[in-house]
Amino acid sequence: MGCDRTVNAECALCLLPGSREGSVMTLLYSIPAALLLLLAVIIAIVAAGGGQIYVHQHFSSQDFVAHNEVGGIIIAVVGTLYAVVLGFLTIVAWQHFLEARDITVAESDADIDAWHTAVGLPPAVCKRVRSDMLNYAKIMVDREWPEMRHGGLDARAAAVAMDAIDVAGRLVPANMGESNAQIATLQQLSLIHDARQRRVAINASGVSWFEWLVLLIGATCVICFCWLFGLRNPRTQLLMTSTVVTVIVSILVLLFELQYPFRSDVGVGPDAWVRAVQHIHQMESSGQMGMKM
Repeated sequence: MGCDRTVNAECALCLLPGSREGSVMTLLYSIPAALLLLLAVIIAIVAAGGGQIYVHQHFSSQDFVAHNEVGGIIIAVVGTLYAVVLGFLTIVAWQHFLEARDITVAESDADIDAWHTAVGLPPAVCKRVRSDMLNYAKIMVDREWPEMRHGGLDARAAAVAMDAIDVAGRLVPANMGESNAQIATLQQLSLIHDARQRRVAINASGVSWFEWLVLLIGATCVICFCWLFGLRNPRTQLLMTSTVVTVIVSILVLLFELQYPFRSDVGVGPDAWVRAVQHIHQMESSGQMGMKM
């Protein structure tokens, strides 16, 4: 009954309006990161270049040249403030990404460890726990990770983990060896449960819309400020503006890809779980099912 309630609760969570990003976000994350970066840079350079040409065609070039010195001081201050904010959020997103990767490795390691520590349990319980651990790892590879690309999750993973916890927790140890195995197995199962909860939470949290708004306003101001300078060669100024646009847009795309570590194609993949499945199959095929702790 406990497992059924868990499945139902997680299914309800998947159906909540805020549990999945909108169609625009899903579309953007379906585009390969390199292609998204290229498209974003091209579009931004075209827009910024067109804006600069328009401004310089409607105002005297001497007006821009006359204010180069003052404008240089102002853009230095504005650019520094924007760089601090953009750099801070990028660092936070990178730490978020590293945490997601560490959690995934810890969860898969706990799955393998639970499979091993179950050896000291009675044969029926050991077989059940080990079967659940293998099924859990397979669900991660085949179902949960594809769901996480869209901001969702697979409720069956929680049911399998809870089944293993229920079987191991209900055991009444007959001796000290079974007691030690039960404690060790439950510790690993608890690690799996906690790691998955943290992973799901990370996949539901990213840079807020207000933070993105501030970043986009700042980027627009910095780029538009480049239009207010005047050079004798307009092409040279267009090249300078394009360089500024490329750097800013590249970092914004990087931040976009890092904010949800499990949704991007450059994010955290199921590699650790693939290795976990391979390890368990290797243990089963090598005749070490009954190995002692």
